[in-house]
Amino acid sequence: MKIIIFLSSIFFAFFQAQAALDQGIEIGGRQQSGAVGGANFSANAMWGFQGGGFLHLPIGGAQHMRTGILYTQRPLESENLITGEKIQYHLDYLDIPLEVLFKPSEVMGFHFGLITSINLSAHCTGDVECRVVDVQALTFPFVGGFVFKPTPKLGFNAYIDGANFIVARGLGDYRAIGLNLMYSID
Repeated sequence: MKIIIFLSSIFFAFFQAQAALDQGIEIGGRQQSGAVGGANFSANAMWGFQGGGFLHLPIGGAQHMRTGILYTQRPLESENLITGEKIQYHLDYLDIPLEVLFKPSEVMGFHFGLITSINLSAHCTGDVECRVVDVQALTFPFVGGFVFKPTPKLGFNAYIDGANFIVARGLGDYRAIGLNLMYSID
C-alpha cells in the first residue's frame, strides 16, 4: 500500500505542469448487482454512493490517463426464496482507477481500464447470525465509461464496472452501472 501511494505521489507531481490537466471532484450513485451463493437464494441489486477526486493526465494527443481516489459503496442484498428473509451486505472500498481516456474534444471522452479496489469495511444487516467472511482485501474490477462535459467546470461520468470473481465468501460477480456529477477545479 505504501508503495502505491509513493508511486502515485511521484506520478501526480510529475504531471502537475501539464497544460491540459483536468482535476476535480465527482459524486454520484451506482446500482450494484452481483451473485450470492447457496441454493434457494437470489441476489437483489442495491444503490450505493461513489465520491472522491479525479485526475485526467495528458499522455499525448487525445489520450489521457484517468485516475483518482474514490470512496465506493458496493452493497448487495440476498433473499431466501423459501422464507423471504433478506440480508443486506455492505462492502465499502477505496478505489484508484487506472484507465485510458480518449478525449477527442474537451466536451467528451471514452475511458476503460482497471480499478485498484481496496476493501475498507464489510458487514451485513438483516440477520443477527450474518457475517461477511473471507473478504478479498484487494480486487481489480474492469471499468469503462463515457465522460461528457458541456461546460468547462461541470460534467458527467457514466460508467459500468465489473468484477467477475469472488469478493467475499458467497458473494461474487459484482457489476454496477453508475452516473457521477463531475466538478473541475482549476
